[in-house]
This record gives sequence, structure tokens and C-alpha cells, in this order.
Amino acid sequence: MKTFVIRLLRFFKNTVRVTAFLIIVAILLEIWVLWLRPKHYDGNLMMEAFYEQPRNSIDVLCVGSSHTFVDFNTALLWEDYGIPSFVIGGSLQPFWNSYYYIKEACSYQTPKLIILEALACNIEDEYSEHGIVVNNYSGMRWGMNKLEAIRASVSDTDGVIDHSLFFEEYHTRYTDLDINDIDLEMGDEVKTRNWKGFYDYFLTLPLPRPELEDDIDPLPITNKQEYYYRMIIEYCEQEQIPLMIMVSPDAGYNEVAKARYMYAADIAEEYGVDFVDFNSYYNEIGLDFNTDFADIGHLNHEGNRKFTAYLGDYIDEQFDLPDRRAESTDLYDSWEQNAAYIDSRYDNYILKTTEDLDEYIDRLNALPDDYEIYIRISDITWIREQMSKFLGIYGIPFVRPYDEHLYVIRDGSTVVLDADDNGLFTERELGSHRFAANTSGFIFDGNDIVEPGRIGVIVVVLDTYNQCIADSTVIVSDEVHSDAY
Repeated sequence: MKTFVIRLLRFFKNTVRVTAFLIIVAILLEIWVLWLRPKHYDGNLMMEAFYEQPRNSIDVLCVGSSHTFVDFNTALLWEDYGIPSFVIGGSLQPFWNSYYYIKEACSYQTPKLIILEALACNIEDEYSEHGIVVNNYSGMRWGMNKLEAIRASVSDTDGVIDHSLFFEEYHTRYTDLDINDIDLEMGDEVKTRNWKGFYDYFLTLPLPRPELEDDIDPLPITNKQEYYYRMIIEYCEQEQIPLMIMVSPDAGYNEVAKARYMYAADIAEEYGVDFVDFNSYYNEIGLDFNTDFADIGHLNHEGNRKFTAYLGDYIDEQFDLPDRRAESTDLYDSWEQNAAYIDSRYDNYILKTTEDLDEYIDRLNALPDDYEIYIRISDITWIREQMSKFLGIYGIPFVRPYDEHLYVIRDGSTVVLDADDNGLFTERELGSHRFAANTSGFIFDGNDIVEPGRIGVIVVVLDTYNQCIADSTVIVSDEVHSDAY
């Protein structure tokens, strides 16, 4: 009996040791995966953000290539139509990845409309290059949808194993790790629950408007693309989810692309599914090819607003979707926060690119309470009538040739700051970010905001809501010189 008890105790002790060891290994593996996995907004991070959304809160799900998350403005769709939407996509996403994205998404959400972006009609390769493959599946949680997505994306068993275990993608990242790999959110919910997958593209590239012939015949897409294209349509039909297939406005639109979209439109018609090629509606959308594109394939901050407004009207007319803005629930609070974030980013960009002094001052006066305006006057000879009027409104004097104070316009009133013995005017934290002003200048996260030694009226605009520098400017004469921070 004694021997039996000793053996039993020994067995339990070994079991505890093995269990503890496995738990430690699992925790270390989870940390390893968290730190070493790629952090791309394109594809994987937006899927991770998708999992943070409240269950059954997404009414419109938009899936496809980068055209989706650059052209489809989730903030505008919420603000103007009360539609809670989300974008999941990846660069050059083929239909097989869109198919598994949709299946995965529908296991967490019950969308009232799925919008499939159709750029994949132009993808001829059966297997994408390595980086595109990784971006289009790595954000998915482990399960059959992810495994099947990998199997559809690579050509051999070894490739499936490598991608499933992330060996090739992870082991090369040791030297690239930084603080964002360890703490990606950094106190900013915009990157998790509040983010809805949309990326505002702040570039402008004037491009020629596509002019195509009318007599174009449909051109088949590849067999593999067509197979998964039909699978998507049939899945939505089976799940009784309305489906809309769209082609985003594209400055690279040509006869071959149009012919393939026509072929896809014919297939959609077989199933009674809406297919809209928005390249036929440039005038109705109001697109200006000189101002509304960031590059040959993507709309910019002006273009996506025009396109989404037109798309929103189409959705509102064709589909019966509720306006969630008036609902007395906190289920959709994060869409309001997301809209505020995107609006602020847009306002910050416009402020930063404003060069006319009168217009710049008007924008400063229109800033909401989430902003703080820091002003240092290094030389009164640069203060002209418009600027002196602005300073006078806030009670800021400009009679000394070199002002030793720092002025902060906050909530419509001015606070005057003096430097301490160490030359520090103020120091504060914004989430994980640190802002400081001293007699040498302004510092954000250890970097000089304004080049030291600049002469004039130095203006630094702090966006406290988004925890960033909205603009840093030196005003000389009647000109606004925004520093490239």
C-alpha cells in the first residue's frame, strides 16, 4: 500500500511538472507569435481589429483588394447614413482569399450586406508571391478557414507546412523588432476596436482620365478565380446575405480590365446579384483626375469621400439597411469614435498643407476643444496684421523682440507658461507618447518638432484626441512654413 501511494504521488508530481512545462511553453509560444508576426495594416492587422468588433455589430462588410480599404470610407458611411461597416482586405487579394475572409467573418458577424471588390478579375497567377500570400491570411485566427486559405494560396505541401508554422516569415524578423511589435496598441484603441479597416491616403497624383472604346467583348477570367468567385456568390446565396459586387474607380482602367469585369458581371447576372463598375460613373461621382487620386490605382483623401458618398447613396437606394445613429445602445460607439479619428486626421492634413496665412488662421480658430495651440514668438518683426490680430484675440502680447513665455491656447482661452530652472515650459503624456516644450524648442517622442533656431512665430498644434502633432509651423511675413514633422 505504501509503495502504491508513493507511486501515485510521484505520478501526480510528474503530471504537474509536465503540465506546468507545457503551459510555460504555450505562453512563450504565444509571446513569440505576438512579437514576431508581421505588423501590416494591409491584411493581417485589419483582420485582428475585426475580431475586436462587438458581435453582430457590422451591417456592411466590404472585402477585396487594397481598393477596398483605401477607397471605402467607413467614417463617411457612418456619419451620413448611420451604417456600421468594416473593411477586410489585402493587396491584390485573389477571390480565394476573399472567399475565406467572408466565411471567417460570417462566423463572428451577421452582415446585412457584403460588398465584394472585383479587382481579382485581373489577377492571372494561380499563386501569388510570398508577401501577398502572407498578408492575405496571416491575420486570421487559427481554424479551418485559415488552413483552407493557406492551401488555396500555395502550390505544394511543403509550402502549406511553412506557412502554417510561419517559419519563413518569423525567423527573419529578429533584427526588425521594435516597441510597436511588443505593444502595438500603445494605448490607442483606434488600432483595435475603434478601427474599421479604412486607410485614408494623403497623397495627390494628377493622372489622365481613362478613355475606352465602346465595342469591347467580355474576356474570361482564370478558371481558379472564376471558381472562387462563384463560390462567394453561392455562399452568400446559401446564407441569405445580400451581395453587391463592385469595381472601384481606377485611373489604370483599360480595355482588358473592362472586358474581364464584363465577364464577371455576366456571371453575377446569372445569380441575380448586383454588379456595378463605378468606372462608368466618373461624372456622377464628381471625380477629378487631377486632384482625387493618390496613385494610378487608389483614390486619395478627396476622392474616397466623393466615391463613398456616391456609393452610400446607391446602398441607401438599393438595400434596406437601418440607420444605427439614433439607437440607444453603446454597440456602435466605436463607429462614432472611428469617424472622429478619421475626421481629425483629415483636418490635420488640411491644416498642415495650408500655406495662405488668412486661411491658416481661420482653420486655427475653427479647431475643436481636442486641440491645443502652442505659440512661441521669437521675433516680432515677423508679426504681420493677420497674425497680430489672431494673437490679440487671445490676449497674447507681441511688444517684446524676444518673448520669454510660451502661450497655450486651450478651450478658447490662453495660458501663459514660464520656463523652470531647467528651461522646461511643460511636459505631458498622451497615451504612450510624450510631448515637451523647453527653451530650445518642442519635442515629441524624443524628436524635435520644429528645427531649432527657426525665427518667426512658431506654432505647434497638438491633437490630444489622436495623441499626435497636428501641425508644426513657422510663420514668417505672410507665409506659412509647415515643418515636415
